[in-house]
Amino acid sequence: MTKASEFPFAVAADRAELNNTLFQITHGLYILTAADGERMNGQCLDALMQVTNSPPQVAIGVNKKNLTHELIVKSGRFIANVLDRENATCPEIVRHFGFQSGHDVDNLSGENGIPILPDAKAFYECRVLPELTLDLGTHSLFVAEVERAGMREDGEPLTYNEYRNTMRNRR
Repeated sequence: MTKASEFPFAVAADRAELNNTLFQITHGLYILTAADGERMNGQCLDALMQVTNSPPQVAIGVNKKNLTHELIVKSGRFIANVLDRENATCPEIVRHFGFQSGHDVDNLSGENGIPILPDAKAFYECRVLPELTLDLGTHSLFVAEVERAGMREDGEPLTYNEYRNTMRNRR
């Protein structure tokens, strides 16, 4: 056991410092797409995890203020697109989907259906299990079955921490 005088951690003193420590949680960065009829939207997502493998299920946390949330609630479906860190346009893709609201800007267009991003490393097409959806106050936690998935052989998944470090170094 470490003595208090040897404690190697700076303990978070406020909410901002606590949130900063949460950036040490490693996870991917995804583009979440959803559609309801002709209306569609995409957004950045870093809250995705596999929760079971048989059947294959994932869980995502989505802010209730986002248009994507509204479309998932209405349609019961979404696609998580895995970003490819080797794709040179990856920072632009994140800016496009992460720094503007679908309420204000049409960030996706195309045929009916939920878009799969052609530059993605992989995708997971999912059906929400409504009985497992949780209201978390500002967000909803959706558990969904992966009904279809695909992967390109080339490329590597982008992690959220890699993205943050890349953006920090560009400033």
